[in-house]
Amino acid sequence: MQMYEVVKQVGISEPMWKESIEKHDVIHEEFGNICVYRVAKKVGLLEKGSIVTQDGIIFDFPRIARIMHLENGIYHAYTQPVYVEEKVDGYNVRIARIQGQIVAFSRGAYICPFSTDRIVDFLDVKRIFDENPGLIVCGEFAGPDNPYNIEHPPYVKEDIRFFAFDLMVMNKPHNLPIEERYKLFDIYDMPTVRRFGCFSPSDISGLKEVVKELEEKGCEGMLIKPINPLEKTLKYVTLGSCFRDIRVTAPLMAEMMSEFFTHRIIRAALSIHEHTHSLKPEVFAQLGESLLKPIYESITKVAREEVIEERFLLRFREEKNIQRMIDHLYKCKVKFEVLSKSREGDYWHVRFAKKCYASYEILQKHLGGSFHVD
Repeated sequence: MQMYEVVKQVGISEPMWKESIEKHDVIHEEFGNICVYRVAKKVGLLEKGSIVTQDGIIFDFPRIARIMHLENGIYHAYTQPVYVEEKVDGYNVRIARIQGQIVAFSRGAYICPFSTDRIVDFLDVKRIFDENPGLIVCGEFAGPDNPYNIEHPPYVKEDIRFFAFDLMVMNKPHNLPIEERYKLFDIYDMPTVRRFGCFSPSDISGLKEVVKELEEKGCEGMLIKPINPLEKTLKYVTLGSCFRDIRVTAPLMAEMMSEFFTHRIIRAALSIHEHTHSLKPEVFAQLGESLLKPIYESITKVAREEVIEERFLLRFREEKNIQRMIDHLYKCKVKFEVLSKSREGDYWHVRFAKKCYASYEILQKHLGGSFHVD
């Protein structure tokens, strides 16, 4: 099928499609024998992150609004019952079968070679997609050994795991109704995020118990998914998640937008105000250590003329996907070095070092006594 025929169903004409390609709002991508178009800037009804394929359109995964005060947020958002799930700290993918091959798309609509390589470890992809043509499995890869996200759930001790949380269908912009999603998850024994069940919006004490449990277990937070399709899915994170975000990002504070840190400090203060109602000395120590210690350690490295870096290990089933992943990182303008590659059991183990040159150069100038106007 011509791509013009595919995009015509969402009101995009042939001239409009050609113009979007010429302007690089839509970018042609190849992965083996698969050809797709990645939407990098909104075109008609297609938001950034959508993918156009010969098999149809994979719509973008929508951004989810955040509430920072649980009780008041729930009160204003919902009139009917909601389902609550764990918000897993990882990176978002959409799994689909394109031209007969299973591929994993990132939120930005790139085909991720690493996620594509590993998804067969977690899903019975042949059965799922044979019996449900056009299905899209949305989920989170999470664990210490991934290429994108330093933080991970405390119960994933090594490598990665996959957690499904939504289902979409080709050419449709919305998720399947939540009860239908759960039914399919169970039929195909898909690993999913933890499901806490259905809550009335008035059951604030029950919802706060969920938050307390997530906090105690070191988890990121929760997603609140309404039964009523006219109401919005929302997310709420734990106090500990705010401090962990600050800690893992503070080494690169010199190049980060200050809003990243101020937003999390505000979230933390709101969480303390709602759930504990008092500031304890250990909270001050925790915040101070999360902010100051990592950037101090970065400065110490730069003073020794050591480049700041993040190291990670990836396990691949197929050797050809290693080079595809290297090419993908270059395409995404990630500065890195491959440290080692070895076959260990069923997987290729590849160790990478992500080089943080921008932070190194900024801190080096400050240490050298350069002038700075702020």
